[in-house]
Amino acid sequence: SALARTTTATAMAFRDQRRRPLVLILLVVVPAYVITKSIAQTQSTPRQIGLPGGGTVTTTMKDLHGAVMAGFAIAFVASLIGAFVMQSALAGDRRLVLAGFRPGETVIARLIVLITATMLVVAVSVGTTAVFFTPASWVPMSAALVLTGLIYAALGALAGAVLDKLAATYLMLFLVMTDIGIVQNPMFGNAVPGRWAPLLPGYAPVRMMIDGAFSPHFHAAVDLLLAIGWLAALALAVYLVLRRAVATHT
Repeated sequence: SALARTTTATAMAFRDQRRRPLVLILLVVVPAYVITKSIAQTQSTPRQIGLPGGGTVTTTMKDLHGAVMAGFAIAFVASLIGAFVMQSALAGDRRLVLAGFRPGETVIARLIVLITATMLVVAVSVGTTAVFFTPASWVPMSAALVLTGLIYAALGALAGAVLDKLAATYLMLFLVMTDIGIVQNPMFGNAVPGRWAPLLPGYAPVRMMIDGAFSPHFHAAVDLLLAIGWLAALALAVYLVLRRAVATHT
């Protein structure tokens, strides 16, 4: 049955990743180290930022790092995992299709692995952040981190499906650094993102992060819808691109 084949493909996909110990290091050690090091080394310099809904708040650079560094680490790791998982998946999944599996079943299995890996990165990042920083509201901030991870995991998967490993890695590093690290980061430039910032995938989840970090009330409903829209569009694109990549090489 389709369910049995999908379950089998998922189990094989997890076994494939367990043979790569560096993946676990990337998922656990890298986000914990990046978040800890960044927050610990940042000075408590005053900084005024804009909140979704038009309000402003005066905080410190150290707390700003506590608010946004988890998102940066998650986007960085999730995008690389997305690229690596899809790079390693294509050849094996094509063999499964030749053995009688449907392309969609193999793609769903890889997406389950990717979602699981992203949730692990989010859990590690949230736990590490909680040691140094307590947001005003954990729920919107945690939701923003999950959306950030899934959006960038999908972008990484797309890059891994159409580019070679090195090119996909450089592309995702550039996109994460530009989007999350600079354009959306209130530590640089203006108190709120610039006029072109909403065109980038990190805009909506970062605005949610800022709202959850510094406001006890939720003002980022529009950003939540925009982030969900990005995720839905990217998830569909990943499914279609990978399904075609697997099916057309059989």
